[in-house]
Amino acid sequence: MDPKLLIVLIPVLVVPWIVLYFVLIASNKKVISNYKKLAEKYQLSCDFSKKVGMKTHPHAEGIYRSRNVKIESAVRDSIDGKKVIPHTVLTVDCANTDNFFFKLYKRNKKNSASYSAGSTMVDDNEFDDKFIIQTNAPERIKKMFDFNTKFKLDQVNALGFNGLIALEGSRLFYMEPELLANDDALMRLELVMHELCDIAEIMKYN
Repeated sequence: MDPKLLIVLIPVLVVPWIVLYFVLIASNKKVISNYKKLAEKYQLSCDFSKKVGMKTHPHAEGIYRSRNVKIESAVRDSIDGKKVIPHTVLTVDCANTDNFFFKLYKRNKKNSASYSAGSTMVDDNEFDDKFIIQTNAPERIKKMFDFNTKFKLDQVNALGFNGLIALEGSRLFYMEPELLANDDALMRLELVMHELCDIAEIMKYN
């Protein structure tokens, strides 16, 4: 190979990797910073010891509004099951003695056909156009998803919601792709945490 060509190719091949390295370092620092903010604000205990490759996968848990709350970074199947990627997962404990369950997805062109079959509408066109809900208790969902709940979920959606909110057994959880690496993701998670605690409280009486 011509030495002159080699001199030109080396920077072209190496520079993108250097840029990627520093992007990953900055992203990792932001994830750690966001978990520290959550820990301080909500008196949670954090563990930063787990790493996957170059990325730190933090874990935080504690008691918020008298409920066990857990926030963790996990590598798991994507919502559509097509790939394995890092996720942020929030879990809130709740009482659920009658096997009630629901799953809420953001509606888009890719999932509308596959998830809409058998889904439940809450009789609010604006909300139903944004979200898909699957449940075994449609009437209960309609009561639970009142104006306040729909308003808060709309705020979450405006911040870039692209995950899953669900009730399975005795836990309400929120799962979204990628780690907690930016301010919008942090705001989404906080809003969802407040709302899941509200839903857990509603479930005591509904």
